[in-house]
Amino acid sequence: MNVFGVEINCGKQDGRSSCAESSKESWLGRFFDHCAQDGIPSGGTKMKFRWKLMIITMLIVSFSFGFGGMLLIQYSYQASIKQEKRAARNSYEMILRMLKEINEMDDTYQNQTFASVLKRLNWQGLLRDSSVRLLKEQHGEVQWKQPLYYNRKNDNFRRSNGFSTKQGKAVVFQNKNKVYYQITSKISYGKETMVFQGAYDISEVYATRHQQLVSFRKIFVLVIGIEIVVSYFLAMILTRPLQKLSQVSKQIADGDYSVRVPVHTEDEIGELSVSFNYMTEQLIEKLMKLDQLLKNQEEFMGSFAHEMKTPLTSIIGYADLMRMEALSKEEQKEACGYIYSEGKRLQNLSLKLMKLLVLKNQQFQMKKQDLEPMIQEAVTSMQYRLKEQDILVNLNLKKAICKIEPDLLKSLILNLIDNALKSMNSGGILTVEDRATQEGAKIYISDTGCGMPKDEISKITEAFYRIDKSRSRKQGGVGLGLAICKEIVRIHQGEMRFISQQGKGTTVIITIGGGAYEKTN
Repeated sequence: MNVFGVEINCGKQDGRSSCAESSKESWLGRFFDHCAQDGIPSGGTKMKFRWKLMIITMLIVSFSFGFGGMLLIQYSYQASIKQEKRAARNSYEMILRMLKEINEMDDTYQNQTFASVLKRLNWQGLLRDSSVRLLKEQHGEVQWKQPLYYNRKNDNFRRSNGFSTKQGKAVVFQNKNKVYYQITSKISYGKETMVFQGAYDISEVYATRHQQLVSFRKIFVLVIGIEIVVSYFLAMILTRPLQKLSQVSKQIADGDYSVRVPVHTEDEIGELSVSFNYMTEQLIEKLMKLDQLLKNQEEFMGSFAHEMKTPLTSIIGYADLMRMEALSKEEQKEACGYIYSEGKRLQNLSLKLMKLLVLKNQQFQMKKQDLEPMIQEAVTSMQYRLKEQDILVNLNLKKAICKIEPDLLKSLILNLIDNALKSMNSGGILTVEDRATQEGAKIYISDTGCGMPKDEISKITEAFYRIDKSRSRKQGGVGLGLAICKEIVRIHQGEMRFISQQGKGTTVIITIGGGAYEKTN
């Protein structure tokens, strides 16, 4: 095994490996197997966000703690091994320096002099943690088997090649249960050369690291256990709002539109809950509008069928009468009159329906025009009815110029005047006014008719709606006039407002928007 550049042979000690034990199955694999046994979905199946969050948290913490712990242990080991090597080299160099000094002081140097010095150092206990030996070199070869001295505390030496006098060669090796740091160098004296070796026991450093690894594995398992519990409850807390959101969604999908997601935080989940509640409210509003639209369509179709049924019944009845019975000329004339009048009602109904559909689906070009001549023309076209009902007309018209579609606006005025005449008896008063505004213009049409209840005002612009059904049918009304007026006002970007009091009359205020204006004093 290579540890930071130092080659070490890892053998078995007491039946077990001195290096880190490798496991056939990782803790993560065992965790997933346990999850699968407990019904927790794992790889290949749909996994809930709660478990994903839990597993990701565990992976992050486990990796951080494991990597940090191993890095710390390795750093401690590296620092310790450097310190041990430094101490060994210092001791080695001290001894070597003493031998060299003796060599320089004694010209009558003998081999036994070095050996006696080493023996004395050993007696003094300076070599108690080291194994040293002194060898002689003859003819360029080291006499490894015939040492001049070694303290025999330990005979665990390795032969070294390529060493010099300047710097000793260092190797780390393992023998039996020990790890040694060996330094070898040459000592020259005269014409002879000696080899000095020192082997220093550094096993304690490796034993300490091994113990640290064992302790770290135990702590790591404990931390993982605590982490599983903490991450589970943390995932439960963090995903609880999402779970509530899911429950509320299902309730809304089942038709319970009253439920809302509780908002307890201002974070991203809180913002999601607020957005979801807003979406729900908007959805409910649109569903209510759609429901109301469907009801209006049903009412429209029902009213349309009813309006068609009455004249058709009359036409079929009188036609069958003329076919089955011999009628006098007067009776025939009367029957033909009924058939004609009901046919005109059907024609009027179809024309107004067509006009209403055209107004809803067609784009119109607006042009700048004075309202006074157009209003005057509409009132003039109704003179015969005004005279017939003895209605007094008051016109208060000023020069108000705005962007309009002339034909549509004329139709609007005619419909409103017609509606006013239907509500008035003989001798009533009709007032028509116009006024320039910053947005365009306003038109006021007032009558002294029967008026209408306040609760009916909001309904009168609905298609086929009539306040007095018998009176309207008698006068040929089908309940589409004000619906058409509403569409014309919409096209002119305006609004139509009714002010009415029963027994006193009604005032219609039409606001036309999107136009320019001019006014004169």
